[in-house]
Amino acid sequence: MRWKRVLSVIGGFFAALAHQYALILSCVIVAIVFDVITGLIKSKVKEKPWSSRRGVIGFWKKIALLVALFFGMFLDFFIPVALTAVNAELPFSPFGLIIGVYITLNESISICENLYAINPMTLPKWIMTLMRKTSEKIDDGDGKSDDK
Repeated sequence: MRWKRVLSVIGGFFAALAHQYALILSCVIVAIVFDVITGLIKSKVKEKPWSSRRGVIGFWKKIALLVALFFGMFLDFFIPVALTAVNAELPFSPFGLIIGVYITLNESISICENLYAINPMTLPKWIMTLMRKTSEKIDDGDGKSDDK
């Protein structure tokens, strides 16, 4: 009974915090779950032994992604409040959305790479090329790829 109350409070807190982020939060979580599942399948198909050390490292990397997303959401709430102290205003605060889209894109690339490693005939090669180029453009920051 006590755990139900604790979980309800925690769940309610996150639901209130994420009310405008429900879609991006869902996309990030689904992408992380699919990445883990396809990664496990890939390791079985490629006959790589599962390692608890690699599993723990992977787990903490996924937790770090969620922490980054929650930090972006925190910035979206904090920055407008902080700006009101100096009578400044932003039309919107995009940090949580940007971080969420970035995480979803990177996890999607990883999913495609895993699927391609499992069976190269699963995805058309142009999808892999498109996703890699998109990732490079995002990482580059100015929209220009280093490819000549």
